[in-house]
Amino acid sequence: MSFKLDHVHLRCQDLEAAVAYYQKMFDAEVVARIEARGMPLVRIRLGDLFLALSPKRDDEPEPHSGLHWGTYELGFVVEDVQKTYEELKAKGADFVIPPMEVRPGVQAAFFMAPDGVKIEILHRD
Repeated sequence: MSFKLDHVHLRCQDLEAAVAYYQKMFDAEVVARIEARGMPLVRIRLGDLFLALSPKRDDEPEPHSGLHWGTYELGFVVEDVQKTYEELKAKGADFVIPPMEVRPGVQAAFFMAPDGVKIEILHRD
């Protein structure tokens, strides 16, 4: 069997604010606006990754805060963690952990996106 990641689907408290955030932080491109199962869905491209964004349903619980089991973070490989950190910080990224060596040969930094999504930027030597 062979698998290739197609997309990550995120539920959003404010759909348009989430779309604007990913456009601002990652220069994301909106590739489709559709309706799926009676709900709006926006498909965006961040490099080789596709995100599907849709509004939270009324019966869904609020997102977790702090550490929790389940989906934990999205991790993006970058060429230079410090430079990317500075660029994202200038755009308003809410970093919770600044650039650091998380283990020998791996630098990373972590920030929070809308709806409790934690994002890691990392570089492996």
